[in-house]
Amino acid sequence: MRISQRFKALAGTAGLALLSGPAFADVTAQDVWANWQSYMQEFGYELSSSENASGGQLVISDLVMTMDVPEEDGSTSATIGEMTFVENGDGSVAITLSNDVAMNFAFDDGIEDVVAKMIMHHEALTSTASGTADAITYDYSAGSIALQLAKLEVDGEEITDLDAEVTFSGIAGTSQISVGDTVVSKDAMTADNLKVVILGKDPETGDDIDIALTMDGLQGSSDGNMPLGSLTGAPTAMFGEGLDLLGKFSMKGVAMTAAFESEEGPSQVNVSTGPGAVDLEMSEALIAYSGQVADMALSVSAPDVPLPIDVSFGELGYGFNMPLQASEEEQDFALSLDFVDIGLSDFIWDMFDPGTVLPRDAASLIVDLTGKATVFEDIVTLDEDLEEVPGEINSVTLNALELSAAGAEVTGTGNFTFDNTDLVSFDGFPRPEGAIDLNINGINGLMDKLISMGLLPQEQAMPARMMLGMFSVAVGEDQLTSRIEVNEQGHVLANGQRLK
Repeated sequence: MRISQRFKALAGTAGLALLSGPAFADVTAQDVWANWQSYMQEFGYELSSSENASGGQLVISDLVMTMDVPEEDGSTSATIGEMTFVENGDGSVAITLSNDVAMNFAFDDGIEDVVAKMIMHHEALTSTASGTADAITYDYSAGSIALQLAKLEVDGEEITDLDAEVTFSGIAGTSQISVGDTVVSKDAMTADNLKVVILGKDPETGDDIDIALTMDGLQGSSDGNMPLGSLTGAPTAMFGEGLDLLGKFSMKGVAMTAAFESEEGPSQVNVSTGPGAVDLEMSEALIAYSGQVADMALSVSAPDVPLPIDVSFGELGYGFNMPLQASEEEQDFALSLDFVDIGLSDFIWDMFDPGTVLPRDAASLIVDLTGKATVFEDIVTLDEDLEEVPGEINSVTLNALELSAAGAEVTGTGNFTFDNTDLVSFDGFPRPEGAIDLNINGINGLMDKLISMGLLPQEQAMPARMMLGMFSVAVGEDQLTSRIEVNEQGHVLANGQRLK
């Protein structure tokens, strides 16, 4: 759970453009500048500048912000020619930021020594600060904000044949920040789109690359408290006492094309999606993360593949909830996966089923697990050399299992508890107690089709059918049920018949 220092550096610097962002109390130009300094210092930046105040106007010239990143033997800096804070006379302050903000990065991870310079441009950027000196709200908007790669060196060699640019367009949002005993922030932002363009030669391989990505209809929000010093200390400092953060992000769709040219020939990757969303919750006690995207299509072509390989997903989703703090009490955990309506192109199907023997219905896999666990050690501060397991699982509930493909389907639910004091009954594994109930439809028909296609030898199908007979009960035409149970004595039963 290491938080990238590179990302923190870029996020803090890029935040300058957005916080250059009405309430009903008065703030002065000096209040807003002090709030800015506190925020950037909390990110770990050291600031130097010259100030000129006159008649409700504060001009900051030659602002230089620097930050060392010892974890990656690196540093980052930003240089802003001029920032102006002008009191509007209604208790608010207008903020302007000069264009062409220079940002420099230098990192050496032991594999590559990278030095980069980026220039930030903006169009029609406006920002107003209001509220109180202790809780300032920034309202901002911009026609566009762009980050353009100006210089790149790898291991001392300048890369001159690579262009890269990231552009946000149609930006609007609010940000409320206060720095006291904790860092309190509340943010909401929208953007019409995000575009990423990379064109040139790959510095590592020398291959030609042409990548274009667009995300439309972006919306994001966050609300929470972070411990003071959590952004400048070790990555684990963020998960200290007082952390309480909720975040949401959504978009209407993504389109990406990536073309590569190597000695073997051209390759192409195309990706498109419908709406998607991400939800995040973090505290000192837990981390929860979930995401989903609809209507995803992937197409890949390569020199050794004569036709494009096309795969589609009706929905892709995932989620997990993990406890972080040691406790004698049992704590909740969860894991879910949703791969819904997976479709393959006829080209892929025809490679192993040219006679169209198998149904070509979309496949799906859905898994939903919840449970209880006891955590012995704080997860975020675990010793990398720790040999013992830092906790134990007390119970697991299978809320849903759905697997369907090629005309067959398996569904199930179940629940097990675990006796962690009994590591003998199941050869070192905590003894389970509980049951899982399965419904299996179409499996014999699928095996018949695989045999007719020559993909499943008859001599291998027979033992599989015998195993099905041992563990399941027929309830209809190619319809089976199965109940696998482990009782308190450690006996394993299938449909009431003892197996162990």
